[in-house]
Amino acid sequence: MNTPDVPKALALTRPHGLDIPPFETSYFLSRETVVPTEGGGMANWRERLFAVMSKNAGSVVEYFHLPDNAVVELGTRVQI
Repeated sequence: MNTPDVPKALALTRPHGLDIPPFETSYFLSRETVVPTEGGGMANWRERLFAVMSKNAGSVVEYFHLPDNAVVELGTRVQI
């Protein structure tokens, strides 16, 4: 199983003519925040449990080995 490393993969493109400067690169990510709402189609305890599980999910930044100072996160709140 391979572990993704985006900056390393981008560095490997240099010999093929694609020079991406690592200290001038920004990574844009989306983030969804799950918000439980009253009166939805799901039981209230399930909505709260799903929201907590979603919040505790692993970080995309860590998974792809992105530098913290080059990440821009755009977020939205999703009501369930």
